[in-house]
Amino acid sequence: MKGMKPIKIYSCADRIQADMIVEALNENGIPAYTESQGSGGYMNIYMGTSVFGTDIYVDEADTAQAKEIVAALSLPAEENDNARETQDISEQPVDKKLPVIRVICLIAAVLMLIGAIAPSIINIF
Repeated sequence: MKGMKPIKIYSCADRIQADMIVEALNENGIPAYTESQGSGGYMNIYMGTSVFGTDIYVDEADTAQAKEIVAALSLPAEENDNARETQDISEQPVDKKLPVIRVICLIAAVLMLIGAIAPSIINIF
């Protein structure tokens, strides 16, 4: 049985991206694992996220193939991709409910402010 000599191949900003890359590597037969940087492990447990990032490690023998897979996952979508068609902002429908919701939120905020300030003003007089 051969031991694994881990090599860091990629650093991710968050745990979700790291988990997706590790899953893609595992599906291609490359054993991989993640490790949080700094005190990120504690932050992941306590807060559910970490600002320190996450590193991805694979065996030294699988490094080249793993880097190819990560590079393929990290490439930006091509501009001529017909799978997604983008709409011009002027072509998007205008939501008529949005101004009404904003007015209602503004009225609610003003009423809450009056409710918080009114007792203090009454005590002054």
